[in-house]
Amino acid sequence: MAKYKVIHAFTDLQDSRRMYNVGDEYPRKGVHPSEERISELSGKKNRQGIPLIKEVKVRKKKKKIKE
Repeated sequence: MAKYKVIHAFTDLQDSRRMYNVGDEYPRKGVHPSEERISELSGKKNRQGIPLIKEVKVRKKKKKIKE
């Protein structure tokens, strides 16, 4: 699953009214939202009418080669 960061605070009504603040990771550990829910929160089709989360690109660390 991709990683997401909260860009606008919101209360997740589908996760026991969990409050997410700007900068939080979404979803919290142990929660597995549907692709539809991710699409709703990252787009404008939610109660706030603005994107609430954005995908975070994870960089893989390069291995250092010992000479």
